[in-house]
Amino acid sequence: MKFRKLAVLFAACGAIAACGGGGGSLPTGNDPGAPTTNPDGTVDLPGNAVDPGTGGGTKPDQQAELTTLWPLTTGSTWTYRITDGVEGVFNKVVTVQGPETVPDTTMTAVKVHSRQDRTKSGTVYEENSWQLELTNGLVVRLREEDVTDGLASKATTWSPAMMKSLAATPSSVPWEHQDKVRELITYAAGGTEGKDPTYVWKVLEKDVTVTTPAGTFTNAIKVQRDKLNKSGEVKEEKQRLYWLVPGVGKVREEGERLEELVSYDVKKP
Repeated sequence: MKFRKLAVLFAACGAIAACGGGGGSLPTGNDPGAPTTNPDGTVDLPGNAVDPGTGGGTKPDQQAELTTLWPLTTGSTWTYRITDGVEGVFNKVVTVQGPETVPDTTMTAVKVHSRQDRTKSGTVYEENSWQLELTNGLVVRLREEDVTDGLASKATTWSPAMMKSLAATPSSVPWEHQDKVRELITYAAGGTEGKDPTYVWKVLEKDVTVTTPAGTFTNAIKVQRDKLNKSGEVKEEKQRLYWLVPGVGKVREEGERLEELVSYDVKKP
């Protein structure tokens, strides 16, 4: 199965040392997609899940201090300043709402909510994302829902669950991981669309210094995510760069737009 192949690939790439805008148009392709949830209501994972009730980052060597790169503790919040070529400058607020059953499944994951008040257009875009940390150091998303001005526009699911970020710093860099999934988009206006995206994640550097409105961090890791086309070539316009800090999370993102951390409140497990 795909998720087993991914787990093997992850192990081969290197051991772990520690542990969007909304849209609402109907699909234009001719692939209506296939279910991403198993008949028993489960979702395949590229690894074993950490108990979502712990908030992640709670391996024995992390008990004294929260060192996860992607905190999922209930009540944690982050505010980002977004600079966008179309929408201008506005804020995004991300809040971890806690473990709950993922809609249309029998799985429990951590619900993360984000809200963007796009000042130029006046649009309020929200996203609900159900995420899990895995024992192999990956963070995956099982489902995401887009909401624009209070109205649901689409829900996206994956098989296996799609990589969202890293919870742990690789023992050595450069580190690379390929994420190939089956994606199903269900539109609120009706219709579904299936895709088969492939992403390549790379950790380029460790102990990077990065300055944001929230302060200067000297222990970030720099991560690059590339999307591949059908020929296996990198789609340059889809490249993303992330700076992740232990115990804090994402502090900077570059790509389609710029995101910079303004403030944060990470709760302890």
